[in-house]
Amino acid sequence: MSVKKIRKSEEVPHASALAILREVAATTQLSDEQRKTLDYLEKVTKRTRENAESLVKQLVEKFGFAKITAIQLVNLSIDSVEELRTVLSHLERREYSDSELREIFKLLTGQ
Repeated sequence: MSVKKIRKSEEVPHASALAILREVAATTQLSDEQRKTLDYLEKVTKRTRENAESLVKQLVEKFGFAKITAIQLVNLSIDSVEELRTVLSHLERREYSDSELREIFKLLTGQ
C-alpha cells in the first residue's frame, strides 16, 4: 500500500467533488472509500458543478459569507426562508433581515 501526500486541500461544493471523482473514476479504479463517496454524492447532489460554483461566488460577493458557509448553503436543499434562518443562525454570527433572507433564499432556489 502506498501513501500519497496531500498536495492541495480546498473546500468545494458537492457538485464539484462529484465531478472530480467522476474524472478520477474514468482513469483509475476507485478505492472503497472513494466509491462510497461517489455513490453518496450522486444521490445528494442536485446542482451542476458550474451552477454550484457560481452560487458560492455570488453568496460570498453579494452577502459577505465565508466561502465555507456559502458552500454549505449551496449543498443543502433549503425549503423555506424559516429553514434558511435556522441554518444561518448556526453558521453565522450575525442576524439577517427578512428581506435579506428572502433574497438569499431566492438565489438558492432560483425563484
